[in-house]
Amino acid sequence: MKESAMAEQRPPESSGTSPAQESGRQERDPAHEVRTQGSETARQVAQTASASYEQGRAQLEQAGQSLEESIRERPLASVLIAAGIGLFLAFLWKR
Repeated sequence: MKESAMAEQRPPESSGTSPAQESGRQERDPAHEVRTQGSETARQVAQTASASYEQGRAQLEQAGQSLEESIRERPLASVLIAAGIGLFLAFLWKR
């Protein structure tokens, strides 16, 4: 009976929580919002990084195939270029 009397004293919009509890909820809401925004930002960054990685990997694969094709088309020129680069690097190394 005492509980029903207390319930009658509360305003109808009250959910049965004290003002201190309501204040705590209001303080947690911004923290929850920041956490949610941080999680969403992290998810977007992860998606962007993944897409960039896949795009870069595809470009490197395409470049490797292109290089392989040009070596097969001109094997002598490829060997001479590789030798020239080797001599250049050896020259730089000795300095």
